[in-house]
Amino acid sequence: MTKLQSVPNLQRPTLSSQVARHLLDFISREGLRPGDTVPSEVQICRELQVSRGSVREAYRTLAALGILEIESGRRPRLQQMSAYVLAQVFGYALNTAQVNPSHVLETRRAIEVQGAQLAARHVSDAQKKLLNELVMQMRSALGVRDHARRMAADMAIHTTLAEASLNPLNPLLLNALRAPLEQLMSIDLGSRRSEKELLRIVDAHEAIVERVCAGDAVGAGGAMSLHFDLSVASMPNIDSGAKAPAIAAEDAT
Repeated sequence: MTKLQSVPNLQRPTLSSQVARHLLDFISREGLRPGDTVPSEVQICRELQVSRGSVREAYRTLAALGILEIESGRRPRLQQMSAYVLAQVFGYALNTAQVNPSHVLETRRAIEVQGAQLAARHVSDAQKKLLNELVMQMRSALGVRDHARRMAADMAIHTTLAEASLNPLNPLLLNALRAPLEQLMSIDLGSRRSEKELLRIVDAHEAIVERVCAGDAVGAGGAMSLHFDLSVASMPNIDSGAKAPAIAAEDAT
């Protein structure tokens, strides 16, 4: 007769996790939106007949997940979605070698190529003006070797394109993926790229912006894909074993 293998003890959800689940169900059931308030800790204690400590732990968990905003003297409120928590997860995955920078770039490419195509369909006149100004800033900064300003304009172009896609997940994922990758790679600020490579990258951004502003979705996607090809080619040691530092909240927004 075959013996049954021993089964590990199944863990019941903690009381605080059940309280957190109750709050999430309440948020969904009531149709709450960012900025709306949720019941206070005291109210939940009375309603569920549980200890204040378990309720406080549940609220802190939801705050750490970027769901609740908790301030002393005010009722907890729902937060706008933020890239911060996702950036922490991606940074942890990079630091522990569960993914490598190439994986991050591949994912960013997929998001940004489609994002550029969507931006070409939905970009506003104000965003077109901003994109062209940012390209000029990139080129001007390159001319005086101001790599910090060039990189700032570079990132602003990608952020504006993501916003122009009208898919709110695009800027969220872009920022969450970008923060740990750029800190991991210590993205060079020009110090490890030749003048010719940097000029090609500026030209690639200009080509993306031209296609987006012209409403050419196919061309915009192709230009963005070429930009990633150039970026990867200029970073031959992309998967070296450097570790990313801890990510500050402001770096992931």
